[in-house]
Amino acid sequence: MIKTKQFRSILLLMLKLGVLCAVAFVLFQKINAFPSGFKLPGKMDLGLAALFLGIMPLNWFVEWLKWKAIVAQKKIHSSIRWHSFLSGIISSVITPAYAGNFIGRMFYFDKKDRKEVILNTIVGNGSQFIISISMGLIAFVVLYPHEISQFENLIIFSILHIGFGLYFFGDKVLSKIPLRFFQDLNLILVSKTLRAKLIGLSFLRYFTFIVQFFIALLVFGAKFDLELFFWIALMFGAITAAPSLFFGKIIVRETLALSVLSLAGVSGPIILLAAFSTWLINQMIPVLLATLFLKNKQEHVLV
Repeated sequence: MIKTKQFRSILLLMLKLGVLCAVAFVLFQKINAFPSGFKLPGKMDLGLAALFLGIMPLNWFVEWLKWKAIVAQKKIHSSIRWHSFLSGIISSVITPAYAGNFIGRMFYFDKKDRKEVILNTIVGNGSQFIISISMGLIAFVVLYPHEISQFENLIIFSILHIGFGLYFFGDKVLSKIPLRFFQDLNLILVSKTLRAKLIGLSFLRYFTFIVQFFIALLVFGAKFDLELFFWIALMFGAITAAPSLFFGKIIVRETLALSVLSLAGVSGPIILLAAFSTWLINQMIPVLLATLFLKNKQEHVLV
């Protein structure tokens, strides 16, 4: 007889597969409805394409700065810090919303330090989540100023305040719960000053995402329009808020990108090419490089 946990795992997998199939069907319908079909751009600006590719190292450099800030107080060898970062890149790509970077990182630390590493990595991921949702909401307000009521504005800005409040002070609330796990949070979570630094770095990384996607749209033939920055911010906010299925948000990401950016008048093929190329450049190529680099560097893993 299947155990309860196994049954729940199978049920969750089936549910995810069902949702994935439904989203894939929606995406297929959208692609099938392209007025001129799916056509590749006839000509691309090579200078813009090179700039698009060049932003990827900056994106991961900012994430590296976040990781360095998280482990700054730990006396660890630079190779462990570097290898754990690369391992986090690999583990993130196979987990929902790329949030599993702590899995690859934690095995490079003694067991007594792993709880701290996990929680503070989640804090770093949380800062990126908050920035993406916040900027998406702000973009929504900017793009639809007359369609949003005062009450809806109040709800949006309440969400922003609550989100940042939980980020900076949520551990204080949780530490009041009479359980050892929550009471220890103040001892292992990074300081509020460092959390503010992580927010700043997350905004910088978010800005690189926005600029890179904007350039990707231009590379594949979109017209230059500064308003596109707000539409891209709205798109990233929707993608961040959407549930994750397999390998990050594959298919979900492309479907939402089509749904949002088509409202800005960008053609479907351009949107899909930009979405796929940014995923390939920002996720798959770094994972491949990190895997090759770590292939013979496993002596630092403490397991």
